[in-house]
Amino acid sequence: MRSTLFILLISGACFSQLVRSQANFNTEYFRAPMDIEMYLSGNFGELRSNHFHSGIDIKTQGVIGHRVFSTAGGYISRIKIEAAGYGNTLYITHPGGYITVYAHLDRFRMDIADYVRKKQYDNQQHTVNIFPGKDEWPVEKGEMVAFSGTSGYSFGPHLHFEIRDASNQVPMNALLFGLDIKDNIAPTIFSLYLYPGNESSFANQSHEKSRIEVKGENGKFRLASGDTIRANGSLGFGLEAFDYLNGARNRCGIYRIRMLVDGHLKYEWEMDRFPFSRARYVNSYIDYEEKIRNSKLVQKAFIDPNNKLQLYQNVENAGILEFSEARIYRVRFILDDANENSSELEFYVSGDNQEILTRDNDTNDITIEFPWSAGNEFRLDDVVLKIPVGALYKTLDFRYEIMDQQKGTFSPLYSFVDPYTPMQLACDLGIRSVGLPPELQEKALIVVMNEEGELGSAGGEWKDSMVWTQVREFGKYTIMVDTTVPEIHSLDLDGSGDEVARKTIRFKVSDEISGIKSYEGYIDNQWVLFEYDLINDLVFYRIDPERLSSGKDHELELYIIDNKENIAYYYAEFYW
Repeated sequence: MRSTLFILLISGACFSQLVRSQANFNTEYFRAPMDIEMYLSGNFGELRSNHFHSGIDIKTQGVIGHRVFSTAGGYISRIKIEAAGYGNTLYITHPGGYITVYAHLDRFRMDIADYVRKKQYDNQQHTVNIFPGKDEWPVEKGEMVAFSGTSGYSFGPHLHFEIRDASNQVPMNALLFGLDIKDNIAPTIFSLYLYPGNESSFANQSHEKSRIEVKGENGKFRLASGDTIRANGSLGFGLEAFDYLNGARNRCGIYRIRMLVDGHLKYEWEMDRFPFSRARYVNSYIDYEEKIRNSKLVQKAFIDPNNKLQLYQNVENAGILEFSEARIYRVRFILDDANENSSELEFYVSGDNQEILTRDNDTNDITIEFPWSAGNEFRLDDVVLKIPVGALYKTLDFRYEIMDQQKGTFSPLYSFVDPYTPMQLACDLGIRSVGLPPELQEKALIVVMNEEGELGSAGGEWKDSMVWTQVREFGKYTIMVDTTVPEIHSLDLDGSGDEVARKTIRFKVSDEISGIKSYEGYIDNQWVLFEYDLINDLVFYRIDPERLSSGKDHELELYIIDNKENIAYYYAEFYW
């Protein structure tokens, strides 16, 4: 069986392309975006699901409504509202070559809000993406522009703040710009992971990946089980480590990691900026299997062949170390945060040049080698999976299994590889249906089954006798149909025509399979602005006295449409 770790010899010439560009981090340019003491719940480069965090998350004392200020002079260059993502967001372009981003806002300043609301009514759509000219909304440093909130994909009140390079929209590390954020706490190291590089390599008498607990405090750390590892052959390391800032217990990301062997720098990683187009390579940077299987965030100190992150420098042999001489090697990791607080982990490796039996192929699985550098296709009569060039981080032992058709599905259950192997790009997946009536073809979609047997929509459309969709994870897939309309439950109206006591009319909405695609609301046959709180499954209307006449009866209609065009309808009368 092939090893899950591949050694890539990369010359210094290749790595010269990975050396980061020197950023202009002007520490005098920006003021704070709020007038409260800044404590962070998340920092730049923090490890998130399928991406690195592109800004800093500033705590807002558990409440919404703190005033948000322009951190420098410039003009509002973009206003975006969406149910997911950043929610209500302002972008301000500054003449110094920067763009600042203020996200998850509760609301904009009144004149900005009126401007946006007119656009929403003109377009009859809650979601907007507006690009004002540089003379429309000029702002000065310290000018109030919005109020903090928790809109979009947010699980609590905070301000997401970014600084970007205006020339290319690349986010930069906001902690390097001199903002007054207290931090005198060094990173904490919890575990060291060992990754033997091939069948003839071992660490502590094992060919398999292993974990060693780390102990220490105040920047000095050691292996809990003794200071020496016995190894032979090729070996990679990984660290479970986090940074903490004053005034908060949130786990944050590490700014810089260096690995030295016998005093020589072998690996360096630094998080000062990254383009959004490469954020998903976080799944190659971490031990993805540990994340999915054990909820551990392990940062590998070696590089997969198809990892295109430009965060590495001074790396030898892709971070893979050779311990083939019978001697003692001194290994030291140095971890820094953005405020120059440092932690060290030092240990020794006892090289052992004695031969050890190679591991046996302990499985009867049939595998197909899919090279990382090529496009690959798996095809049977009833299923097709097309993996494009660039989707794999390293060469893959592809395996599959065809399982029995489940109750309520319209195809066998197809298993590809496992959910612990990451992919960078989406793959085309087509599955032929079994027993699907023609009248239900347009309602068919592909669903994914997790390890607990729960099903989730992967989308899909009927085409050429198969259901096709795009997937970015390996796992188990089958076909289902969605003929069920979404559910709507009113929280404030009972349909009796009684007077509305609240300023907001709310509805709890849900969809069982394909998910909610869109929604539309009308009062007295006129389109009105309904908003969607994705996290809390709420669709709501804020009563607008400028557009809704008071002192009379009204008729409300609400339509919720799912991704298979099943439409739910709600009607009620109310007095306001």
